Amino acid sequence: MKTPAISKKTIIIAVVAVVLVIIYFYFQGSASNTPASGSLLSNGALSGTDVGSSELTLLNQIQSLRIDTSVFSDPAFQSLQDYSVAIPPESVGRPNPFAPIPGMSTTTSATGTGH
Repeated sequence: MKTPAISKKTIIIAVVAVVLVIIYFYFQGSASNTPASGSLLSNGALSGTDVGSSELTLLNQIQSLRIDTSVFSDPAFQSLQDYSVAIPPESVGRPNPFAPIPGMSTTTSATGTGH
């Protein structure tokens, strides 16, 4: 039984549609970060209430977080064991990796004449 092959035209249309959706969502997200036209003063500077208001909102959200530490006293957490393996220190390499290796012969070929 043969399966119908997807045409090139269908694939191109699907890729273009996905790219357009990604571009749409990218610009929708960046549009919310721009200040509203009413928040600008007549000389073009931001008003004092707008400066840092988003940072203060984030700071208030962070300060209101409460972490439940009862997880650490749970018997299931207490029964966990550490199976990590210590990694022994390894030697790092040669001080100058571009220096010739001792015991190896190096030959240089002179091509052309000097000045």
